[in-house]
Amino acid sequence: MSSDRTPVDDRDEMLRRGDELWQRLRAALDASMERPLGPASDWTGHDVYGHFARWQAHAADDVRRLAVGERPVPVPGDEDEINQHWAAEDRALPLNVVRERCIETRRELRALLEGLTAEQWERFGRACSIDISGQHYEHHLAAIESPAQ
Repeated sequence: MSSDRTPVDDRDEMLRRGDELWQRLRAALDASMERPLGPASDWTGHDVYGHFARWQAHAADDVRRLAVGERPVPVPGDEDEINQHWAAEDRALPLNVVRERCIETRRELRALLEGLTAEQWERFGRACSIDISGQHYEHHLAAIESPAQ
């Protein structure tokens, strides 16, 4: 970050970029709610909506804890185990439920991040924004948009 940029400018830019990528990802998810999203993924739009709802809710919980000086509570297991466990639970849910849950947890996390002070953003907000600032979206978009192998 250059010296003329503030943490708030950085936050706004990251969240705006995340919004743009979210619209792209959301269109892909909506187009493939019940079938694989792409040649490099066996996940459906339903699966990815559920996946993001879970991670966004977890990140929002972390932000709330950190904002009051508490430690985040890690989810037990490695990333693959967590994702598989949550996906298995979410597959039984109706499409509209996982989609709405994802949209709501994204809105909630974004609002929490926007409400942080510049110091809180630097201390923990940036790290808690990965699920909506673009980095996590890029991972899924790459899997969806990659050519068949």
